[in-house]
Amino acid sequence: MKKQLWLRLKHYHFEDLVPSQLRDHVRAVFGGTNAPTEAFASKLSRKLGWTRQFSLRSIEEYRKFVYLGVVSDSSVTPPKVIDQVWHEHLLFSRAYREFCRDVLERDFDHNPELVPTDEQTEAFHTQYAATLDLYRDEFNMTPPADIWGTPKFATDDSRIEMPQPDRKKSNNGGATSSGDDLPLYLFFNGDGADGGVSHDAMSEFGGGGGFSGGGSGSSWGNGADSNQGADAGAGSDSGGGSGCSSSCGGGGGD
Repeated sequence: MKKQLWLRLKHYHFEDLVPSQLRDHVRAVFGGTNAPTEAFASKLSRKLGWTRQFSLRSIEEYRKFVYLGVVSDSSVTPPKVIDQVWHEHLLFSRAYREFCRDVLERDFDHNPELVPTDEQTEAFHTQYAATLDLYRDEFNMTPPADIWGTPKFATDDSRIEMPQPDRKKSNNGGATSSGDDLPLYLFFNGDGADGGVSHDAMSEFGGGGGFSGGGSGSSWGNGADSNQGADAGAGSDSGGGSGCSSSCGGGGGD
């Protein structure tokens, strides 16, 4: 179910990245219950030259991208920033396998481009536009421009734009879907899991409720750390014009 998948992702703190002999050290350095995530963000900051805040926000958006990849009926394509987070996660090969097994409950494979071709670039292009659309639908908000606004390939296609979305109403907004076909945000209606919090108060759906990846931007390059996204290629091993996509064992959400 979508809701259970999202809750597992939301409460995953990258503990399996930390070797047993380093756990006390990581807790001492970073403190709190979220020390492994802070340590992962620190690694991103050191390697890619990102600020701590931008690294943390990128990790939160990476959670969303992975969620989209699992529930989508087709492959999804990340922006450059999230692809860099994904690469760093993949480097912890054992931990990434455990993440797929225990959190996603299926494989989530990274499929980079091998040889650039017009057909392949167009496929990534189409997947990226569809991924942005799915983000808007599932999370009821615009993808943050400084993270999602820079694709891995050169493009001027008008499909890849991020206008402010029409905010959906808490009462379903007239939606006629039922069951797990509903967008994710509609599963958080103020009762049940997560302490009965409504999506209107949850930051991952554009509401309040504390840090969970920041807000949205009305156009690419807006928002905090806006220059960070534009410079996110620094330190990356991905070349200009390249792309990648996911493949997910089992397909969409169930």
